[in-house]
Amino acid sequence: METSTSIYAVRTTIGQERGVTDLITTAVIGETDVWQCPFCSEDFSSEKATLEHMKSCKKKKKKKKGEPKLISTNQLLGRVKAILVPETLRGYVFIETTEFRDVEIAISGVPHVRGRVGGKVSLEEIDRFLAPPPAAEGISENDVVEIISGPFKGERAKVVRVDAGKEELILELLDSPYTIPVRVHADFAKIVERAEKKEEISEEDADDKSEDADEFSEEDSFWAHKPDD
Repeated sequence: METSTSIYAVRTTIGQERGVTDLITTAVIGETDVWQCPFCSEDFSSEKATLEHMKSCKKKKKKKKGEPKLISTNQLLGRVKAILVPETLRGYVFIETTEFRDVEIAISGVPHVRGRVGGKVSLEEIDRFLAPPPAAEGISENDVVEIISGPFKGERAKVVRVDAGKEELILELLDSPYTIPVRVHADFAKIVERAEKKEEISEEDADDKSEDADEFSEEDSFWAHKPDD
């Protein structure tokens, strides 16, 4: 039966997330068990290799009995399942492992680790940081954009429609005498002016939003936990 795992958060110096991850990875998979020959004290990475060596070493040393000695073990091998480094979330590294004590071992002595965040982290809390947002997200109708690639590069245009499914924009070029719609990928457009939005919120709607906000307690999120230094 597969052992269940949990995700824990580690705070790092901003800009050092990747370096911290590399050092933790080395602690997890870069170190192996160390076995020692009882006859000559030479170290090996496995019991099998030690036994093979002992066959010839026993004759040279004229020894009759002896067993391989396990000098040290990699306590994290097979226990840490993943190390997550979200590109859009600075100052944090996430470790998926079987027990919280594994996090203590993994970050011990690692520079630029600023502390741990108490409690476990759910995938829902970090899911939005693991996948890049859609290219068309944040672009609305009537926004003014600049086309940054393709045959209309450098042209300014108004957004007529947003095709979120295809991540494309239907645009009208502002400096063109013709109002021919142009279709471009959202990656090729940069917002230069947002459309004015007027929203009238009734008192009833405001009360509903207030009630919805009360349903979620920030204490339920790992962001509300103070780091353990």
